[in-house]
Amino acid sequence: MKVLQRLLTTMGFPCDPDGQIGPQTIRAAQLAYDAAPSHLADAYGIARRNYYYALADARPASRKYARRRDGGKGGWIARAEEFISPRYHLTLAQHQARVASWG
Repeated sequence: MKVLQRLLTTMGFPCDPDGQIGPQTIRAAQLAYDAAPSHLADAYGIARRNYYYALADARPASRKYARRRDGGKGGWIARAEEFISPRYHLTLAQHQARVASWG
């Protein structure tokens, strides 16, 4: 939930990134949805995907969740992209370029 709360704040609808869904987060989410109803789900999915990549960047032991052994998208990335419209999915080449520094 912190990913959503950070996204809402970045979008201009501040809420505390405390991981709890309370009145403040609900109100911020409603305002964000009202402002961009066709974009909020995509923005959230992209924010989740970016969060998972950042986790794997910082913690090599977590990379197995973001990249399969064959170089394809791991479970974290695939699940994050379930929220995203296909036009915003990374291609295999884009994913491989993103994780190339991992070795």
